[in-house]
Amino acid sequence: MSITWWSPSADMRSAARAMDRLIEQFFGEQVPDSTNSQNPPTYYLPVDIFETDEAYTLVASVPGFKEDQVEVTFEDEILTIKANAEGHKLPGRWLRQERPYGSFVRRLEVPAQVETAKIGAHFDNGELTITIPKTAKPKPVKIQIGTGKKELAAKA
Repeated sequence: MSITWWSPSADMRSAARAMDRLIEQFFGEQVPDSTNSQNPPTYYLPVDIFETDEAYTLVASVPGFKEDQVEVTFEDEILTIKANAEGHKLPGRWLRQERPYGSFVRRLEVPAQVETAKIGAHFDNGELTITIPKTAKPKPVKIQIGTGKKELAAKA
């Protein structure tokens, strides 16, 4: 029988590596690993979102993707941005490949009070801008109060 020493730090390092893999699978790789050509990376798409009185505006940088490779949908208060691009086909062997390719999907919850029929998207120089107009807030209505007695008759 052999004696094996237990090392808590080795177990922690192993758990940390497992957590890194899990996070990478969930969020995607920020820099693709050119050694793994079988599974193109899935990217986490960072976005900027700002609000005005009239609309929400979302801006996302999607370098390396063309307009026809990006799809934007809105359903059940969820805005979805998807893209897929083939890897760059060049002769020879890659030494380093950092330009994005592969796919990404980003889903964002949007408040219900928006004009879904008027959502617009614009693609320019690798930057996607989506404008989501808000519904107009109802204006207060003044209700006149009558004076005097008014009898309500019940019909039989």
